[in-house]
Amino acid sequence: MILVTGGTGLVGSHLLQELTSRGERVRALRRKSSNIDFVNHVFNTYAKDPERQLGLIEWVDGDILDIFSLEDALEGVTQVYHNAAIVSFSPGDREMMNKVNVGGTANMVNASIEKGVKKLCHLSSIAALGRANEDGTTDETTDWVTSKNNSFYSISKFNGEQEVWRGTVEGLDAVIILPSVILGLADIGNSSMQLFNTVLKGLPFYTPGSNGFVDVRDIALAQIVLMESDVVNEKFVVSAENLSYKEVLGMIADGLGKRRPFIKVNQGMAMLSWNFFKVKSLLTGKSPIITKETAGTAMRAYHYSSKKFTSASKMKFHRIEDTISDLSRIFKDNNFFKK
Repeated sequence: MILVTGGTGLVGSHLLQELTSRGERVRALRRKSSNIDFVNHVFNTYAKDPERQLGLIEWVDGDILDIFSLEDALEGVTQVYHNAAIVSFSPGDREMMNKVNVGGTANMVNASIEKGVKKLCHLSSIAALGRANEDGTTDETTDWVTSKNNSFYSISKFNGEQEVWRGTVEGLDAVIILPSVILGLADIGNSSMQLFNTVLKGLPFYTPGSNGFVDVRDIALAQIVLMESDVVNEKFVVSAENLSYKEVLGMIADGLGKRRPFIKVNQGMAMLSWNFFKVKSLLTGKSPIITKETAGTAMRAYHYSSKKFTSASKMKFHRIEDTISDLSRIFKDNNFFKK
């Protein structure tokens, strides 16, 4: 039996689709308040037989913050895909991020050891890596360095990883995946799809930074490939391409039939924007779209290497241009933006 946490999220929903497409029966953990409508949307978009595949999922109520619910969910389970996490750069989410990304991972590791799980795949993030090596490339060998430039999300993911490594010392076999910026079918207000919504409304600005990008379907497949391999107690950067934000925003604009961003943002404009959204957040009570952390990240250039993973897996990634083209078509065909 396989257990997936975070099954209603971006990566988890695509992982469930990939696992069930292979005929696997999967147990998926969800909170009682979770909605699986998005999971159905992913299956209806990608699955060959959505109804049959959805029938292979056993949804169980639980919470990674509740160790007792985890022990119940892990009954008879041999493999765990731990995808549950909070991704946020909002100051108001820092305490909960620490509880979920660190404490929740610790609970998952402890319960897995207690229940005799054979292997765990932990979904981390490139945010948990240190700064680039001398050649400007960041990979698995890049050591974490404590710095004021590290976001609270980065810190929470790094500390969550340490719980997994602790588990390996205590006898748990595990693999860790560190994806770059993930692009994929998601609720329009969440994940990287906020970029699509912003560009659709008309976005004249672009930042000078760059980052690694990867298709969510590649992350789902990468987890399965590593879980089914003999590789244990290793971590892998999984990133398809290093692209500038100008390039990515331009591709999205092309896909949606909008004008490409044409005004380059400087440091002063970036600072002004996050301060504006901070004030707006205080007035409305809603999380800011741009924070000090995201504004700073968008101004910097990052370059990632997946050589270790591609050498071990022989996997080929989707081209980001094709990913963005596919997503644009899906959203337009489903009138998704008007919902």
